[in-house]
Amino acid sequence: MTEDIAALPTFAALDVRAVIEKERRGASILVDEEYFRGQELATNAVETTLSLTERQNIASQSRQFYNQIQIDFDSLTHKNLKSASTQYRELLQQLPEVKYLKQHFPGTCFVIPEWLQTPKELKYGARIYLFREDDAPAPIDILNRNIDAVVTGDRAEFERYQGALHGYPECCIDYFSEYERSEETGPELEAIEPIVEYINENTIFDPDTHSTSIDTFIDGIFESPHVYSFFAREFFPEPDCDQARHRGVSIYSSLCDAYTEPLVKDYFRINAGWSYLMAGSTAPDKMNSRRPSAGTLGREHLLFYLPLAVTVQLYRETKE
Repeated sequence: MTEDIAALPTFAALDVRAVIEKERRGASILVDEEYFRGQELATNAVETTLSLTERQNIASQSRQFYNQIQIDFDSLTHKNLKSASTQYRELLQQLPEVKYLKQHFPGTCFVIPEWLQTPKELKYGARIYLFREDDAPAPIDILNRNIDAVVTGDRAEFERYQGALHGYPECCIDYFSEYERSEETGPELEAIEPIVEYINENTIFDPDTHSTSIDTFIDGIFESPHVYSFFAREFFPEPDCDQARHRGVSIYSSLCDAYTEPLVKDYFRINAGWSYLMAGSTAPDKMNSRRPSAGTLGREHLLFYLPLAVTVQLYRETKE
């Protein structure tokens, strides 16, 4: 089964490994400019005996196609959003990247539009979901719940649903969705408090981070048991949550059975660093929803956009 996911981007492959092992229900990939750009940067930055021409072409073609998509509708109603979503999904299914992931994932893989209402505007994007074949929801169910959240202005229930789809601990889902946000803090900022001391923010935004090791930014974090709570990309655990830590320890052990330990450690470090950066963007004095670009956390972060088979080879050559 390890070989079945070797063609997926490393961060996604390690996420879905936990799905295959039934540690999580599902995983997903947010499709955006940074996702495609990250793969282009990574494939152009490394030298390997494995050919990356196919990935370079797929990422480039998908990026161009995706950036040309324009969705318009008259007003914010269920009917209009459902109609726009149908048209949008037909286009998304034509993306070479979507076809590639479906071909190389040994479960159920599908792409659907994703809508997000912000104070200023309605934003739209896309998300690729990956589930075991025996436990996949109907795509239309996810989409309809998302549309309901946008039209009614109540996103909390949809976020709870997404948390369950991704197999997060129920207590962490409750913590995130029931948290009473204020101008001073939010659940994202509290989630990363236990790991802040291990992150050197002063070096993260160096423009030369692509050639710098993640050790420069995140060091000593495995001295804390809290690192195991960051067992998934884009996850904010409840602080001091035993369930999250235990789940993380189990996933860590399972991954180490299949891959070299330095790779697994960097997976957890990158997850923690990503959550740290995104949490910081929710602070009132920053409020920038831009996602961390590939390589922001160092060379290893960039490598995680490569196919897992390539990254495994590179780690064997340089980390062992």
